[in-house]
Amino acid sequence: MIKLELKPKPEKLTDELVKSKTEKYNADNTQQVWDIDWLKVAIADLSFGKCCYTEIRLGEESKYMEIEHFHPKSRYPDEVLLWGNLLPSCKKCNATKGEHDTIAEPVVNPFEDDPKDFFYMENGFYRVKNNSDIARRTIRKLGLNDIEHFVKPRNRIYEKINGTLSDLKEDILASSDEKLPTYARRLKRLMKEGRRQEEYAALVSTTILSSPDFTEIEDYLTVKRY
Repeated sequence: MIKLELKPKPEKLTDELVKSKTEKYNADNTQQVWDIDWLKVAIADLSFGKCCYTEIRLGEESKYMEIEHFHPKSRYPDEVLLWGNLLPSCKKCNATKGEHDTIAEPVVNPFEDDPKDFFYMENGFYRVKNNSDIARRTIRKLGLNDIEHFVKPRNRIYEKINGTLSDLKEDILASSDEKLPTYARRLKRLMKEGRRQEEYAALVSTTILSSPDFTEIEDYLTVKRY
């Protein structure tokens, strides 16, 4: 999970539209008044097309986006189209979180909270930082450490990054200075995978920056001025 910026609401999401559709939902809560193509596009853009909680890429391999109501619509129906209460989520997170009352029992909101204040990543698992009850609740209520759905894919990425860094370190230390620019470019390409818009950005960036191999490579290339 990474900190997200809540951009201005779409121009089409007028007060009049919100009012009419909210009234429609309150009259019949089976109406998916948020199921609007342009609204779904705007919401997906808030998290670079990723699930706002797990950072999996949505729209790939049956990972369809669902609009998640941070404050559940069953408990807070007047917020059913409130901008800022609509988050892009994978089906698993949306179903697991369900109707959890996020006002009575808060969980991390990536639009309002910085996840780095609550979690750190270790071996593909989310770990609680600063003995935070909110972090524990978030991990539990969202199933962030679900082994099959989330931990195994993250662990594969974790192992791949560490293996790549280990191989790169060996290549660099054994190479001549003439080849160092090539290895420096390889390192930069790897680091780009930790950019905010990339899948599993929090995991990738944390894994790279916490790796002793990365530190050794970076120090070596700095001395060599690459």
